Amino acid sequence: MPEAGHRTSILKSVDRTLDVLELLSKKGLVGVIEVADALKVANSTAHRILTTLEKKGFAVQDSKTSKYALGHMVFYLARSVIHMIEPMKYVRPYLDELRDNIGENVAFGIVNPSKDKMLILAETVADKVVIAKPILFEHFPVHACACGKAYLLTLNDQQLKALLPKNRLTRFTKHTYTSLPMLKKQLAKFRALRYTLSRDEFSVGLSTMASSIYDIEDQFAGAIIVAGPTFRFTDKNIKSWAKLLLQTTARMNLELKARGGGSA
Repeated sequence: MPEAGHRTSILKSVDRTLDVLELLSKKGLVGVIEVADALKVANSTAHRILTTLEKKGFAVQDSKTSKYALGHMVFYLARSVIHMIEPMKYVRPYLDELRDNIGENVAFGIVNPSKDKMLILAETVADKVVIAKPILFEHFPVHACACGKAYLLTLNDQQLKALLPKNRLTRFTKHTYTSLPMLKKQLAKFRALRYTLSRDEFSVGLSTMASSIYDIEDQFAGAIIVAGPTFRFTDKNIKSWAKLLLQTTARMNLELKARGGGSA
């Protein structure tokens, strides 16, 4: 079938492009002929892949030797990955401890590259009959979850306006904040509290609260999230849990900075 053949051709091209990136990472500097030999393709094919990578910033050509090396975009992506991975090295013990102290599911989430959703990278589940549905590897819109609101607290007005439409925020439940002005009022309250809260905003019956952690450059690295059924998110519990949550993220921030300072 023509369509199936087209898909196969695309996948083969992607596979070859990844092979070239891997070769560049191992060799440092390679020429067209070397790439063609390694991939067992024509010189013209190798040249086309290299020039495409160069246009996208994933490769750069040396003007003297005409050979290619990894470009700036590779290092940009690597930096993004490091910012995600670094907190993951030590986050699990804190999640387990907070879960035991609070008695609800506890998770760690980061903002995705497009900055409009949060991705849950780690989660520890409470040992109770009734718990929140596990959310590991789920995506949540930043305006309708506590971890997303924690990220939004790090943005100024101009950045908020650029990221979120003024009056067209997606509604998930009757409790979702769908206008930017109303959301900003809520964020102002959370800024004073130093934690964020979402009750039934994304899904009725699910509530979350969150507090941010920061990397060694004081950039948002993610948020620690407490997730549970709404009926247990009473004002009394929230006040008690917030104290434990803030203590945990304060310790995590100190550890991350100490580790960063030690590796410099």
